[in-house]
Amino acid sequence: AADARAGLACQAGGPVEPKSLAFVVSHVDRRPAGEFILTFENGEVWQQADLRNKVDIKRGDQVVIRRSTSGAFTLVSRDGQSTRVKRVH
Repeated sequence: AADARAGLACQAGGPVEPKSLAFVVSHVDRRPAGEFILTFENGEVWQQADLRNKVDIKRGDQVVIRRSTSGAFTLVSRDGQSTRVKRVH
């Protein structure tokens, strides 16, 4: 039981990450299967992980990436469209 509490303490004691962050799209690439790869103005690169949802993203768009309690990331466009994404770089 002490080991379990220690593990929880380590997880809780780490740096607090925000649940959502806003980004501005500087470049959009499309893969052959149709998923997008976004480069943001801060240099981060994210790829669409869920091809079931079509989201229209263009250069200059502001988007929000939210982290769920399970650790998955969801991108939300200005018009409310959303899809799961993963960080590439």
